[in-house]
Amino acid sequence: MDTKQTHKAHRVRKSGASAKKTQKKNAEKNNPKAFTMQSSQRADRMSRRKAELDEKKYHVPMADRTPTVPPPLVVAVVGPPRSGKTTLVKSLIRRYTKNTLTEIRGPVTVVTGKHQRLTFMEAANDISAMTDLAKVADLVILTIDASFGFEMETFEFLNLLQTHGMPKVMGVLTHLDEFKDNKRLKLAKKNFKHRFWSEVYEGAKLFYLSGIENGRYLDREILNLSRFVSVMKLRPLAWRSSHPYMLADRIQDLTDPEVLEANPKANRTVALYGYLRGMHMRGGDRVHIPGAGDYRIDQTEQLPDPCPIPDKERKRLDERHKLVYAPMSEINGVMYDKDAVYIDVKKSRHEEKAEAGEGERMLGELQKVGTISDRLADQQFNLFSGAKPLTASSVRRPAESDYAQAVDSISKNSDTDGSDTDSDSDSDAGSTIGGGDGHETSSEGSTDESDSEIDSADEDDILRRVDALDTNASDDSSDSDSDDDQGVERLAPIHTASKRVNLMELVYGQKLEDKDGLAAGVSVNDNAKSLAMDTDLDEHKLRKCFITNPGDSEDEQGGEDEDEDDAGDFEDLEADSDGEQQPNDEASGTADESEEDEDQSDEENEFGLPSDKMKKLQNKFERLYGSDDEDGEKKDFYQQQKDVLQKYVDDTRLAMDELSSIDYRWAGEYVRVVIEDMPTEFIQGFNPYLPVVVGGVSNEEGLSLITLRIKRHRWYPKILKTGDPIVVSVGWRRFQTIPTYFMNDRIKNRMLKYTPEHMHCSAAIYAPFIQPGTGFCAYHLTRQHRFGIAATGTVLENSQAIDVVKKIKLTGYPEKILKHTAYIKRMFNSSLEVAKFEGASLKTVSGIRGQVKKAFGNNGVFRATFEDRIKASDIVFLRAFHTIPIKKFYNPITSLLSVTYMRTVAEIRRSKDMKVPNKKDSHYKPIERVVKRFNPLRIPKSVQAELPFKSKTKHVKTENGTSRAVVMDKHDKRVADLLGQINLLHKDKAKKQREKVQRQKAEYVKRRRAEEDEADARRKRKRKSFFRLEGRNQKGGSAQD
Repeated sequence: MDTKQTHKAHRVRKSGASAKKTQKKNAEKNNPKAFTMQSSQRADRMSRRKAELDEKKYHVPMADRTPTVPPPLVVAVVGPPRSGKTTLVKSLIRRYTKNTLTEIRGPVTVVTGKHQRLTFMEAANDISAMTDLAKVADLVILTIDASFGFEMETFEFLNLLQTHGMPKVMGVLTHLDEFKDNKRLKLAKKNFKHRFWSEVYEGAKLFYLSGIENGRYLDREILNLSRFVSVMKLRPLAWRSSHPYMLADRIQDLTDPEVLEANPKANRTVALYGYLRGMHMRGGDRVHIPGAGDYRIDQTEQLPDPCPIPDKERKRLDERHKLVYAPMSEINGVMYDKDAVYIDVKKSRHEEKAEAGEGERMLGELQKVGTISDRLADQQFNLFSGAKPLTASSVRRPAESDYAQAVDSISKNSDTDGSDTDSDSDSDAGSTIGGGDGHETSSEGSTDESDSEIDSADEDDILRRVDALDTNASDDSSDSDSDDDQGVERLAPIHTASKRVNLMELVYGQKLEDKDGLAAGVSVNDNAKSLAMDTDLDEHKLRKCFITNPGDSEDEQGGEDEDEDDAGDFEDLEADSDGEQQPNDEASGTADESEEDEDQSDEENEFGLPSDKMKKLQNKFERLYGSDDEDGEKKDFYQQQKDVLQKYVDDTRLAMDELSSIDYRWAGEYVRVVIEDMPTEFIQGFNPYLPVVVGGVSNEEGLSLITLRIKRHRWYPKILKTGDPIVVSVGWRRFQTIPTYFMNDRIKNRMLKYTPEHMHCSAAIYAPFIQPGTGFCAYHLTRQHRFGIAATGTVLENSQAIDVVKKIKLTGYPEKILKHTAYIKRMFNSSLEVAKFEGASLKTVSGIRGQVKKAFGNNGVFRATFEDRIKASDIVFLRAFHTIPIKKFYNPITSLLSVTYMRTVAEIRRSKDMKVPNKKDSHYKPIERVVKRFNPLRIPKSVQAELPFKSKTKHVKTENGTSRAVVMDKHDKRVADLLGQINLLHKDKAKKQREKVQRQKAEYVKRRRAEEDEADARRKRKRKSFFRLEGRNQKGGSAQD
């Protein structure tokens, strides 16, 4: 049979477990019972845990004053000597910029990302340098030598960070390649990590650098480290946000060489370069340079950013954007020193076709020397004070007839049209329109030479005016040209003599296009003088007539940089609040429109209030009762506080933007700060490895008494003594002062000779004003022990007077005793001293209290009363408190200059090999107290009769009233001796019996304990064997089943 086999069609299951059911969208979220907890206790625990996690995220909100273009973050690389700091910095710079620095000198700034820059600074092994760097560091990388362990420099720097504001801290373990055993390496990493956590915080990041290749750490490990640095979030510190400061990355001496030639030790004029951080700064502010002292800024100037952030959004940085800026380090053949610029050209024969570096290009420009005529053409001088500078080409009259006719026509008609122009132009800008009056004044009573000079000046004026008009026309046609190219085009005809005639020829026949109201299509051929003297030119066109033109307007730049004015010499008074410049017609039109809007708003107001007042009332209502926006997200109290702070910062920025005309330098700008009267030691002893910080101290100038809460550091081996000088680092300052330690007992401040061992105390010092709540640390300049930080604490208050008292004990002796009155001598020296202590309490050795009454005579004897009659042998004490004056000593530590500081008495004796003076009165002597025998107490019979019975003296009398003595004979004495011996033997026997019973009891207890232990072991073995058999039986039964 050849029939084809047929199969039954498959029937798809429509129900059951194997059926394919269509799932609804978000079905897992629509089932309310699927993800609920079955246990109510677990739900309660989870809700509490979630609430705790949310609360841990909260912190005290702080206003974020970071500018829109933030300055580079300061990354401090700190560690003991030979721990790998320099190698780490070189490796990170190589990772970010593909450049290799041969030597790290001073700060090194690199562009690390689209929105981030870093400034690396290596900390020197000096406590002053570490203190300055701890005040400005945003991120600290601690290098730890794993082969040696933690060193004291690491712990000292951590204590400095804790007192001056704790930034982000991360550790790096180096020299791990010296561990040959993996087990020891793993154990060492674990120990270092937990020790590092105990000092910083739980979970602090610790990186491991295993080895070195080609003088750098491994690329993969440096890549991980750099990625972590790039994503790290930093919390703003209150002190730095409220004070302007700058880490100088370049220093230049601007002193006149003639002054130095006359006096080599004269004070210098120094320019400091760096990124401004914190708040704004301007010329005239008071600043403090740690290690140099207080100074006043002569001027501040904004400079182009040497390491700018890429201006456009980019997915990745190109090589040309990976910049590195290290003025003190030799990079690209250029190194900036304190008074010179060094250029190193290293080119061999096979590198002649290579691209020249920055230093080679600079050296090539300096070596370009033209002919004598070219050099004379660039020279200029001022014939009169305030006049336009003359050049070599301006004294020659051009040969072209057209040009000469234009010059003659302007010189003849300058008197008639001079009144139409502005006569208030600057004296140094001879090219301004309307300068005819000045030429007329200078030409009166002059010679032929002066006439030629005037004509040449007029010729130069024509060139500048025509050039300005020509530039306007070119700007209209091409708005995409840069400011630098336009400035070069405007300045080219002024400095180049060969183009003076060609410019006029090029201008003839061209049409001038003006978009500010001038008629288009006006020909320049009509009259050269009419173009130059046109009164309809606005201020924007006038700016292009000057060399100091800061750039084009926002109309030509496409509306960008509306609020930016680099020059600041010109100000458009008709510009609106947004900084946009408007012509007169447009300005008047907008003013009329604004007036119409105000009138319309007043008419629409139903309450009849002005619009500004109505707006204030509306804002107040929204602040009290909330806005009408119900769809908005409801914010909790914490978020509301953050929004209030952020709104405050935004309002402050808007208000400061309106003050852009003030000569402020804002945070994030690269500025040049000029300081005069800087000591010559600052330049002569300049060390690029030490940080130079410029910190603003505008409100911290006056000196006063400062109250501190201080505690000796637990690792410092010695306690601190009152009167010993110590260095205090607080704020931007480091200074030496003499503290007075005291404790407050709620009544008075009692002086302490030494600081307590393990508790806080107060200290009074003389120093500049310091904000209360600021942390400080104290140390000695000369390291006397392994750990250098002597004490830490906070500032409590600033005051003009602090009363610190010291206990004194005055002694006197009775001179004459009259019942309860006595005359005391040898306690005071004059009646004036007695008058000062009238009413003071006295006390004798025997405890009798008294009081000072009046002076008796002029030799210091006074009358005193006591509560009982004293004796002539009594010593009278007067306990009092004497006010201690606070020593007003303030010595700034000038570590960048010549260091002069006060030494302690112990240091002076140690340096001069002097012994401690031996005073007999200072020796401790044994105290010998003679036991004084007092007479028995005798109570009068009249007093005894009035006493109660229990207080009366009892006298036992015999029958006959006399007592008799008992005298034993020999027999009675032997009987008494025998009874005593029997009692002694009985006591000895009882003692032995008690010892025997105790010994037997101890042996019995020991034997019973051993028996119980043996019985327990026997029961344990029996129980174990029983359960073993039971287990076997259960296994056998289950197998049979």
